[in-house]
Amino acid sequence: MSDTTAPPSSLRLADSSYCSPYSRAGAPSPHPNTDPYAPLRASALATLEAMGFDPKTMVEHAVLWAEHQDPYGHVMHSQFMHFLGACFYRVMESYDEYLSKEECDGMVQAKTVIPAVRKYELSIKRQVKYPDAVIAAYRQDYIEPTRNNGTTVLFSLKQQAIVAEVKGSTTYMDVKTARPVDIRTLGGGWPRLYEAFTEKSERSKALREKWEEEHPKPAKHGDSKM
Repeated sequence: MSDTTAPPSSLRLADSSYCSPYSRAGAPSPHPNTDPYAPLRASALATLEAMGFDPKTMVEHAVLWAEHQDPYGHVMHSQFMHFLGACFYRVMESYDEYLSKEECDGMVQAKTVIPAVRKYELSIKRQVKYPDAVIAAYRQDYIEPTRNNGTTVLFSLKQQAIVAEVKGSTTYMDVKTARPVDIRTLGGGWPRLYEAFTEKSERSKALREKWEEEHPKPAKHGDSKM
């Protein structure tokens, strides 16, 4: 008589399976603990792309029990900025589609022109708790000759919702003069970058407006504020 009893599985390991290398491309299947995040991830990515966020620069972060939570069991707001910062840097890395290696190296090493943080505002919309994973995603809003403006969010896989949002801008600075510079007047790939980000702004705006039209926000009742 054959034994058809399934091997024991851990619900807690399944809940934190986003930490497992078996949740990554190239791993053998099936997942040893099951992976409930695969369909959640697919849904999150489809939602973010439909909202106009750039798939090329997204970053997924695993929420860890010890490192990321405060004594109340919530992910710390400082950790939100750490998660978002990795996405900020990937946006800057994407400049190499338009700039030469020398131009990119000069920017990253702060020798020529850099995108310096001008201002940002963080809005925490929901608390995040372990176990969970969040996706940091950037949407290009609009570019000016000396500035770039965008929106970066954290999207919770478990909650299937945006849990934090940063609206901010960077100023293109000449490190030798410490003054803003019009990147359209620079040589090399900078004018091409300006044109490309202008086109990205138009595409993301169209997607954002389409999403907002199809998913109108419910009317607010009363005067209470968080």
